[in-house]
Amino acid sequence: MTRPSAPPIHPWFPTRQPNPSARLRVFCFPYAGGGASIYNGWSAALPAGVELCAVQLPGRERRILEQPLREMPALVDALEPQLAPLLDKPFVFFGYSMGTRIALALAQRWQARSAPLPLGMIMAAAIAPHRTRASRDDLDDAGFIQLLRSYEGTPSLVFEHRELLEMVLPALRADFSIADTVLPAQPVACPISAWTGDEDPHVSPGEIEHWSELTTGDFRSRVFPGRHFFLRTAREPLLAALREELVRWCPEVGP
Repeated sequence: MTRPSAPPIHPWFPTRQPNPSARLRVFCFPYAGGGASIYNGWSAALPAGVELCAVQLPGRERRILEQPLREMPALVDALEPQLAPLLDKPFVFFGYSMGTRIALALAQRWQARSAPLPLGMIMAAAIAPHRTRASRDDLDDAGFIQLLRSYEGTPSLVFEHRELLEMVLPALRADFSIADTVLPAQPVACPISAWTGDEDPHVSPGEIEHWSELTTGDFRSRVFPGRHFFLRTAREPLLAALREELVRWCPEVGP
């Protein structure tokens, strides 16, 4: 007997495991240079009623041969039709660093259309994107590499091999262009929780309070132990906090 073939891997959601009984979907947007794999293992730590959808952008991991997108409008234009079939259930956005800007840009666009919004958004390791920041687009390669080192997120192996570094630089530069996007100071009508690390040199605990200016709903902030990539070093408390927020926003998902 012929076995049924596995469903094709979705390029934008390569690690998604469809859950017909899910009451809630969580869309996770990556940090600059990150792919969907940064959220591997998270599904098992979430309530049974949650389906996790980690977003894979062009130019990363399985999509490394694709051209990365450098402009927020083009990125949102490309992402929207991929998300549309998965919005038949309540949903939450989780953004990390650069990913927070993508999440907010989507929510602002949908609110302007009177379209359904997330039940809540968790914005981690990022300053509020309506606050002006200097662009890093003009940095030469040496300056940009020094910037990457300051974030401590790029494996040392990448810096040790020039060919590998040259391969990933275009996607990293595109991501930092997205990460430097300043969005309108337009609040959205869904709650926001803003998180940071207590030793993050790029996002102070005081800085995340400005996310409160971008919601007309409930706002909460939380500080975790760690630096900019506390999602790695404080994984268990972060996932515990995520479970808490999901159950608060959607009690039907279960404990």
